[in-house]
Amino acid sequence: MWTADIDVGGTLTDGLFTSGDKIVSVKVDTTPHDLTVCLFDCLTQAATKLDFADAVAFLEEVDLIRWSTTITSNVLAELRGPRVGLLITRGHELDLYGSGRSPVLGKFLNDRDVIGITGSSTETEIMNAARSLLETGVRRICISLKGSQQNPQCEIAFKKIIDQQYPDHFLGSVPVLAGSDISQSPDDRTRTYCALINAYTHGALAATLFKAEDELRVASKYSGAFLVSHINGGVAGIAKTKAIDTIESGPILGILGSAHLAKSYGLNEVVAMDVGGTTAKISVLRNGEPIYRKPSDLFGNPIEVSLPFLRSIALGGGSVVKPLADSQPPSVQLGPESMGSFPGPASYGLGGDQATLTDAFVAAGIINPQYFLGGSKPIDLELARKTIESLVAKPLKVSLDDACKIIIDRAFAAVAKMIADAQKELGADLSAHTLFAYGGNGGLFGAGVAANAGIKRALVFSLGPVFSAFGSSVSDICHVYERPLSESAITEAGLTRIRRALEEIKAECAKDLLGEGIRPEGLAYSLEFEIAGEKGSSPVAFTEDALASEAQLQSAIAKARGTGNGLSAKPISLELLRVRAKKPMSKPHFVERARTSPDPAHARIGTRKIAWGSCTGEAQIYRWESLQPGNRIAGCAVIEGENTTYLVPDGWNLEVDGFGNASLTRS
Repeated sequence: MWTADIDVGGTLTDGLFTSGDKIVSVKVDTTPHDLTVCLFDCLTQAATKLDFADAVAFLEEVDLIRWSTTITSNVLAELRGPRVGLLITRGHELDLYGSGRSPVLGKFLNDRDVIGITGSSTETEIMNAARSLLETGVRRICISLKGSQQNPQCEIAFKKIIDQQYPDHFLGSVPVLAGSDISQSPDDRTRTYCALINAYTHGALAATLFKAEDELRVASKYSGAFLVSHINGGVAGIAKTKAIDTIESGPILGILGSAHLAKSYGLNEVVAMDVGGTTAKISVLRNGEPIYRKPSDLFGNPIEVSLPFLRSIALGGGSVVKPLADSQPPSVQLGPESMGSFPGPASYGLGGDQATLTDAFVAAGIINPQYFLGGSKPIDLELARKTIESLVAKPLKVSLDDACKIIIDRAFAAVAKMIADAQKELGADLSAHTLFAYGGNGGLFGAGVAANAGIKRALVFSLGPVFSAFGSSVSDICHVYERPLSESAITEAGLTRIRRALEEIKAECAKDLLGEGIRPEGLAYSLEFEIAGEKGSSPVAFTEDALASEAQLQSAIAKARGTGNGLSAKPISLELLRVRAKKPMSKPHFVERARTSPDPAHARIGTRKIAWGSCTGEAQIYRWESLQPGNRIAGCAVIEGENTTYLVPDGWNLEVDGFGNASLTRS
């Protein structure tokens, strides 16, 4: 049986299909008007590659589909969700339980759509507030009252009042969301932001996911599991997925894929770089694991949730290039606008009238227009050259080749700056780290960014073009459950309640998995406490054994907090129990091949003039799929693959390893 992992990006959609040691990858255009189209395009291409009659026949042999999507991230980043209203504890209408004016206001929440109430507000006052919001155009209402993590009764009661007035069967029904429904965080601001973000992004995600599942189940007769990737690095069924769970899930899968390979290669310190068609992202691994930070930032919205360190800029192959008038030396601005997959770069010939980074790579001779995506997507070289010439070279008063150099240099420097900024933010020297370069354009950026960032070694991957889908393929099913702890002190009575909550969570998890068509055997549980007064720090992890007695739990928490192995001298107040339940899933099996001769002559297909990376203006051209383990290529060289291009500038060497990946090192 086959497993399908599909990652929908801003420009291209990637698919990875695995069965034991059989691995097939595909890339198709993302169809933003209807993401189910690119989902089935992926399945159809895979069926063709694997000699199935069609996607329906292929799906008969698929028992698991894991899907990651940028729907919620795009809605939040582009601010194109529905109008949301908020009922909040009076006195916090502007700060939303934070300090100063909330950064949410003026973005996806208008000041006039926030109304202050109290826990003692009457039914008439609640209905007047709801009616006022609806009359001004609000389509979703959130209720987030101070202290509702411990006492959600008021939120629930107020939600019931509005639901009774506007029931689902009325055309004027309005979804009402309580903050305590979405997050059990003890931080009021985090709970409020999570509810608002979920309400703002829910509609677009739900419409797409339910349509996708309907088409899979009804039209294609698919009977296997269909799971959605979450920001926690796991996957879960649609019924147990909240919109906020999926924000930035694709990039985080890439980070987890990096961690998986870092362990395989025995690497502890890694900078992971993902460059696609729309965005470039970097993250950092320490001791082979992602660095987790708290608070985290979701598109400028701070939340007290621990997530992998991830920084992003709007730069990718589709980024629009704009000359900077009168700049000395001549320079350009890249992005934030992107031409996406349609109309795409000018060289696509689909009506794009702006110069993009992809056009610069094509005009520079680095991307082969005859072999873009293995020759499946036609690229117009002359159109790329004319566009760069007229929109960039002439305004800057430079040659076409120099314009391409300026654009490419600017792109590499922008990503390298992200690494420099990460060094400052993390207080760590990253120059001795290994750079993992992946994403659709990772192979083009690897050496250039490493050189700019002072990094001496980069790895590029055979599955680099579909790396987030690869991260999905090595992910497990993961459900996260939270329970507020009304008895915050560590006492025997409190321990009894915690043990009871844990058993309830285990039973709920088993039911959830069965509902997703997954057998609940072999589950692994990890436990955390949120501790009062620990705001801004990571949650405290502990084992189930620590629940044996008060003394053992005190000791475990003290050790986790770095305060010794004995009892904590300071009383500990527990606010939240968080349980992660993981169901290990089968992973792709990679076979290591023996190394052969370093001579890559058999993979060489000629030479080509290029405008960047070569002091002679010429590069040796190789076919990626023809390279063998042990082959070594000295720059300047361009290596063309079916799904991406790898660039080896002068002064760099590339060597293929036994897994079909390659190391880039300075000569």
